Amino acid sequence: MTENAAPDELCFLPYPELLDTYRALRAALLSRWPDTELRPRRTQTGFAEKYLYAVASPGTRRLPGAPKRYVLLSLVLPAPDRRMRVAMAVEAAPGRWTHHLAVAGAQDIDDELLTLTALSHAFALSRAGGD
Repeated sequence: MTENAAPDELCFLPYPELLDTYRALRAALLSRWPDTELRPRRTQTGFAEKYLYAVASPGTRRLPGAPKRYVLLSLVLPAPDRRMRVAMAVEAAPGRWTHHLAVAGAQDIDDELLTLTALSHAFALSRAGGD
């Protein structure tokens, strides 16, 4: 399976049950923002247009209400968002709140998740001096 994995998928190889969910998430984000640069790291993959707007990683820590296995989607917003889908929001720096969401399957990649991701994407572009 390793020989067929893209570099951004490598962190998911120890969790093969999460690969389809990650691939569906990646496809949804890249179809909306085709200028996105994938930034794979050892434990996560970032989605960026100059600044990161989303990070996907295997859900190895328990979030409140999360299933046993999930893709952890982390988004950055300028203020806390208290939607039910947000399992946790932490102020990482002044005016930058990291929001964590559990994505258990492709069915979780819905309008609410994509709306939150769009807000994070817009915030990244504003930080980069974009429109």
